[in-house]
Amino acid sequence: MLSHPPGRVPFLSSSTGPRSGTAVRKGGAAARESITLPSQRYLTSSRIVITIHACSKDSHMAIDLISLRKLMRMMAASDRRQTSLLRADITSDRRRERNGPGRGGDFHSAFWADAKGHASDTTDLREATPARIEDASGRARLYPLLTRGFLIWWEERRRRRNEPFTVEDANIHGRLSLHGLGVVKVENNLAFSIGDDGYRVVYPYFCEEPELTPEIARLGLWAMSRALPQYALDDLRILDVLRSVSYSTAECPMRGSEEEEFRAHYQSLIDRRRDLLLDY
Repeated sequence: MLSHPPGRVPFLSSSTGPRSGTAVRKGGAAARESITLPSQRYLTSSRIVITIHACSKDSHMAIDLISLRKLMRMMAASDRRQTSLLRADITSDRRRERNGPGRGGDFHSAFWADAKGHASDTTDLREATPARIEDASGRARLYPLLTRGFLIWWEERRRRRNEPFTVEDANIHGRLSLHGLGVVKVENNLAFSIGDDGYRVVYPYFCEEPELTPEIARLGLWAMSRALPQYALDDLRILDVLRSVSYSTAECPMRGSEEEEFRAHYQSLIDRRRDLLLDY
């Protein structure tokens, strides 16, 4: 496994433990108290069933285990677009409940595998992209745009630094557990070293819209640093692939309020999704 660069102190994690089941426990406590009233026993029992069923549905929300990319997209969206994304998420969640998990896989995974191969000189992304489109015609519009965006960014980095780039094969991933909210996944990173200048760990943002903003990138970098505490914060990057723009602490300096802001955004999404569930 890839370790942190020599002489660097690992960035310590402040993430907390598993999600709380408070809502279910409160429901249980309330149920036990109300059963002591004989005149309400049967009515209360019905309420118990309804309450527990609702909590069960709520406890398996798709956004309580979520990729950082998906979460940043929702955070960056306008109110109207955020509602649309949450409704699509609920619909997808309901479909999985009925039909089981789909077989299609992530739309961007094949592209990113080729992009990482290009960085390590094992794949030519320009040649790989047409083959991917031939395999699945639904990739015909976005894959060439992603390819162009990645190559502009990657080749510009190589031109700027007259030092060897060495891509690491290690599968670098981590999770950030936020007590009472959920778990954020930071997976499928591109990691490479630049001469003797240490490591870079790059997390991709593929979304066509909304555009990633410096404010949301700053919160994303904070989440990365907590999920990957073995790397220095200054070595982390978030890449907006389509726009060939990467974000680091140089562009997005920390303010010290990132955890509070991140939690507030996440809690707002959970509350909004819960309200929208009433329509389903």
